Amino acid sequence: MRFFINPFKAVFCLSASAVFLFLFIVSCQSKKPVPIALYSVLCAVYIGLTLYYSIFLEVNEEGVQNRFLLWTCNFMTWNEIKEVGIANMKVMKNAKRKKAGELYLYFSREVMTEKERFGMCLNWPPKDKRYMRYSAKRLKKIQQYWEEKPVLAWLEEETYLDRYFKK
Repeated sequence: MRFFINPFKAVFCLSASAVFLFLFIVSCQSKKPVPIALYSVLCAVYIGLTLYYSIFLEVNEEGVQNRFLLWTCNFMTWNEIKEVGIANMKVMKNAKRKKAGELYLYFSREVMTEKERFGMCLNWPPKDKRYMRYSAKRLKKIQQYWEEKPVLAWLEEETYLDRYFKK
């Protein structure tokens, strides 16, 4: 199974790069150097972000790995993975953990303490972990291979259940 790391941001960046490319072409016709330079830089930035958010996380019976077009990297077997969890990005102004911000599924090679999870959420994205945007559907797919309950990083279980499993 392949999942975009963050499909919303990938689509947003693709749309923004298309808009800036259009504005670049229009400004080239008007031959004004400042808009040409501005729109070319913005277009290049958003094309780079589109490529970054177009990375897939591939999950199979062997483990998880990042994939981009034909390249694979950062492979982790299920035996190496010690913790699968749901990380909450709304850590500031949320001392009671009652508000769920942007949620990500993460895969870690080591079991982390609560303090380490908080630090991971503050310094997102982590360099040594694999991650993707959370959804209940994605979690169910992951649980085909990882049968343990996911760890909730900076999120109370009631908030998580209310947000994603309302009927």
